[in-house]
This record gives sequence, structure tokens and C-alpha cells, in this order.
Amino acid sequence: MTPGLDEARLELHQAGFCVFCNRIVVRGEDGSCEAGHPAEGIAGRIVLADGQEPPALPRFNLAAFLLPMIWGPAHGQWAGAVFLPLWLFADSIVRSAAGMGTAGRVAAAGAVAVTLAMAAFFGRRADGLGWRRVCDRVTVDEWAARQRVWAVASVPVAAVLLGAAVYFNTVILPARGM
Repeated sequence: MTPGLDEARLELHQAGFCVFCNRIVVRGEDGSCEAGHPAEGIAGRIVLADGQEPPALPRFNLAAFLLPMIWGPAHGQWAGAVFLPLWLFADSIVRSAAGMGTAGRVAAAGAVAVTLAMAAFFGRRADGLGWRRVCDRVTVDEWAARQRVWAVASVPVAAVLLGAAVYFNTVILPARGM
């Protein structure tokens, strides 16, 4: 080796999204996660300067929580489509609970609680899983900016959908004798 060449060599540190850790982590020499997870579970390659911390994805995706049945398929997360029948089932149980006494009300509250818990879990994991699909084309900052737009748009859309469901259950169905 030429003297001084080793001193001039730059060490390139890389980061990627670890599906096990649910965050962007520094990659090891073999591409594995710093927590020891295998390289197969890490997506994306972000080149970091010496001492630079890996960027962080948002911790919770409001749009994925409020509108998983829309956000999921729009971002290639087809598991989000499962939430539409899940919410319709919970709505049906809540509507039927009035005539079933205490047991029916407990079942309805349980169905809503389970559905909300699943939506919260989806909202917690959504940013990492969604960014992982586009990490070769979109930076973390661009992803976060896009998701802020989704979050702002999802609040009124979710409010309209909830209002329509309440109107349907309290006005339309009783008028039809259901």
C-alpha cells in the first residue's frame, strides 16, 4: 500500500430499514442489523457520513390508522384492505348489541376494541413497511412529507365516513324498519 492511502480511505457506513426492529438501523459489515438481525430483513441502502445518525421514520402513521382500507392498498400494503370488512363486522355487532343485553354490549365493545387495536398496530408499522417498498426511489424526508399530506387529508375523510355511518345507522336503517 502507498503511505497515506489508508489514512485517506473513507469508511462508508450504510443504514437500512430493519423489519424486525421497525426502524432504520446502521448495517454491519455483512449487511445485518446492529441488533443482529439478518441482512434479508433489512431494506434500502442509505449512505451515512462518519458519525452521522441514521434518519428516523415517523413513529406513527395517522392516515394508516384512520383509513387503513385506503392507505394500505395505495401503498402496496394489501393487509389494509382487511380493515373494511373488519369495520363492517364491528359496525354490525354494535348495531345488533342493543337487543342482546349486557353480553351483546360487551361483545360489541370487544369487537370495536380489537379493531382499534389492530388499526393502531397497523399505524405503528405502516411507515416502515411502506417506505421499504419505495426506499430505492424516495428519501426518508420525502416519505415523511408525503405522509404528512396523507395525515392532513385523512382526518376530514375519516370524519365524513364516520358521520355517514352514524347517519346510516341512526336515520336510514330505522326509517326502513331495520
